[in-house]
Amino acid sequence: MDLPESSQIIIYLTVFPLIGACIGWLTNRLAIQMLFRPREPINFLGLRVQGLIPKRQSELAKRVGEIVESELFNQHLIRNEIHKIDLQPYLDELATNIVWDRLAPKLRQIPLLGNFVNDKLLYNLTKVALESLSAETEPLLEKVSTEVERKIAVRKIVEEKIHAFDLDQLESIVRKLAQKEFRSIEILGGVIGFLIGLVQAGLVLVI
Repeated sequence: MDLPESSQIIIYLTVFPLIGACIGWLTNRLAIQMLFRPREPINFLGLRVQGLIPKRQSELAKRVGEIVESELFNQHLIRNEIHKIDLQPYLDELATNIVWDRLAPKLRQIPLLGNFVNDKLLYNLTKVALESLSAETEPLLEKVSTEVERKIAVRKIVEEKIHAFDLDQLESIVRKLAQKEFRSIEILGGVIGFLIGLVQAGLVLVI
């Protein structure tokens, strides 16, 4: 039985947009899933299919390693950060320990000289030791930071860490961070599909 023209219009304006919305939503959801899955390559309709991140993990590790090394560490990041360390509290403690805990007991054991070892002398020795240590702080930091920058294999470390990263853990982290964005992409796919369905329904009705 033929439906009235008004009913056909309602059906077209309802079914087409709903189908389009479902297709748009499912397509975007599938695209998000395929960022991570399938983990291993599979054959599907003659095509070799694998998730983008699992497939490109080695390449991603290599590129990130290169970027970190070239963009960050070539700008002397490590050296600058090491020079920011305030060593003064440690130098105070070190000078005190050297003079009072190590040197003082040995000096007091020396015949005759030990009788002259008192707190005032130890305070003066501590001051001299601290001044000497402080004078060597900056040259020492420069030597250490330069040696660290020269020897540390930044690219290799980053590449190995990313390459060995557990994909399940990586997926969990990405989904937690981008949960709202992924949801928005799915909804946007549904909205676009709905609008395309409306256009299709309009064209069918016009024709």
